Amino acid sequence: MLPPSAKKRLKNGKWCFEGSYDSDKDEFIVTQKDRDYFSGSLNIQNHDSAFIDFYSVVGFVPLGNGEELYTLDQIVEDAESGFHSDEYPEIGKRYLQISSIEGEGSYFYDKETDAVYDVHWGEEEDMISGRKEPWFHSFYDFLEWYYSDDNEE
Repeated sequence: MLPPSAKKRLKNGKWCFEGSYDSDKDEFIVTQKDRDYFSGSLNIQNHDSAFIDFYSVVGFVPLGNGEELYTLDQIVEDAESGFHSDEYPEIGKRYLQISSIEGEGSYFYDKETDAVYDVHWGEEEDMISGRKEPWFHSFYDFLEWYYSDDNEE
């Protein structure tokens, strides 16, 4: 389920995959095939996560508050590249980087808890060890903030 602020931003359709929005029913379409992909390919166990709903319908991520979010292809590429794997093997396995590291920080999604972290350089170990508290306890709450009315187009 997507928060109202994200739905409002996405409804114009230019950001979404073709056929992912039913304007007659005013709802986004997330199939079981989509949920299975996220569960199998990215090992996301929470099938009700807004992460799955969001990335099942969004092809190009519209800008919101904060850093620009990665597309699903960029997230998968980053996870598979193993960029962090030498020093932080949990990144890419448990944590998905969902924004670039430009600006010396990045957003990370926790596949196990659905939490989102705002991590600056050098805080990766704190996130992995549990010493850093999540910024948002769910991806739904993160999207609600990210697409809040504070950043209207």
